[in-house]
Amino acid sequence: MNNLKFIISDTQYLKISFDSMNKDDCEVCVHCDIYYVDEEKNISVRFGYDTISSFCYFIARSERIQKLLRGENVFDEKIANDLGFEWNQYYEGLMQKTDIIEKYHFEGNTHKQIQPYFESWLYNNKEGNIIFEITPFYPWHNVTKKANPEKISYKKWIKDYKAVVKTIIPKENLKQWITQAEEVAKNYKLNLNFTK
Repeated sequence: MNNLKFIISDTQYLKISFDSMNKDDCEVCVHCDIYYVDEEKNISVRFGYDTISSFCYFIARSERIQKLLRGENVFDEKIANDLGFEWNQYYEGLMQKTDIIEKYHFEGNTHKQIQPYFESWLYNNKEGNIIFEITPFYPWHNVTKKANPEKISYKKWIKDYKAVVKTIIPKENLKQWITQAEEVAKNYKLNLNFTK
């Protein structure tokens, strides 16, 4: 198993875990689990699941990362109060989907179907900081109590809803993520010349 660290601060980082690759592996088939780790607070949250090539492409080549560095992807709390809350409300059928929320979305692990479920977000705040946030995702959308006896109602679950992680990524560290993603792509011969 290979592990990569994308540094947020002295004690916080993203840990990317993926199976070893060799020259015969299909690069788009090698998946990775993405964790947020805070060593000081002894926290580890598996919040994402993706292919290693898609993850590296997003970090190294996406316009969204460049907009973060330029301070252009500012989250307006007047439009949506809380990204994770709004995301859950949409999936529960309580609001219409909006591109406004999606433009801040980073990674999620709901499609892996291993609970607990999380979504993550990257955006600039009004002060010009790059914010990384992880929020819980209601795990029983469209699931009956009969099919899953441990299900609790959305109404009850949402009462205890709150962000799991909210931290600042220094711009210099995000620039290092770009360099690092490019290096990973080069080392593993990943093709970053595709559109995601």
